[in-house]
Amino acid sequence: MIILSFTLPLVAIASMLFFTRMNWTSTNFLKRSIPYSIGFFVLYSYMTFAIFSPWDIYVFSGVSMIYLFGLWLIGLVDDVMGDRRTKGLKGHLQKLIQEGTFSTALLKLTGTIMLAYVWISLMEPATVEQWIRYSVILILTPHVMNLFDTRPLRVWKVSLLHAAIFLPYVVVDVPFAYYLFLLSFFFLFYVLDGHAVAMLGDNGATLIGGILAIVTVLYAPVLQQYVVITLLILLTVIAERISFSKWIEKHPLMKRVDKWGLSIK
Repeated sequence: MIILSFTLPLVAIASMLFFTRMNWTSTNFLKRSIPYSIGFFVLYSYMTFAIFSPWDIYVFSGVSMIYLFGLWLIGLVDDVMGDRRTKGLKGHLQKLIQEGTFSTALLKLTGTIMLAYVWISLMEPATVEQWIRYSVILILTPHVMNLFDTRPLRVWKVSLLHAAIFLPYVVVDVPFAYYLFLLSFFFLFYVLDGHAVAMLGDNGATLIGGILAIVTVLYAPVLQQYVVITLLILLTVIAERISFSKWIEKHPLMKRVDKWGLSIK
């Protein structure tokens, strides 16, 4: 696993170069054109960790890898072919009704629902309530992560906070080599995003949302899952009315937290 840790910077750089060559880039809030390659880096890191993991747990199972790869792929399609002029889920639904145009954003939503259905089916929930609870988490978490991904390090900070909250529920003895891999991943993610040399894009934000969703379903107590669901629904509704960035700019404390770790000139 220590040797695999050294592949992380190579994959990060190679994916940046490949995405740039393919013109898979987007203009960030600084009006710079940068590749949305961090998502592939996240995918590689997760798949590598899952394949070589010493733990036989559902978060690293084949169906979880299929669910997450599917999320990354439909996110990439949205990045490459998506319409950036239409904003919000409401806007895409109106475009479908008025113009009959099925956007890549709706494709992403439909694909997320289908992937969540397959994952939950194989989990075999005992009650309808579990079906609904798992569905909301698996569908809305990737969507909300996309909403956060309008400034560097927002998703990184949410992911780190999520790990700090839910890691105590994951009772496993982690060898040093695996800690090193995880620390290398978070550090490189921090450098790429914090220095604005690459971005997550929809493919990366959706993928991270999927990982967080699986961890929440598998390890969070039911009460905390309902807290997460409440926050997800609340954030989704708010985002249809006001931009997260505008809301953060109006609150000094949130604005300060938002800028922590950024190295942008």
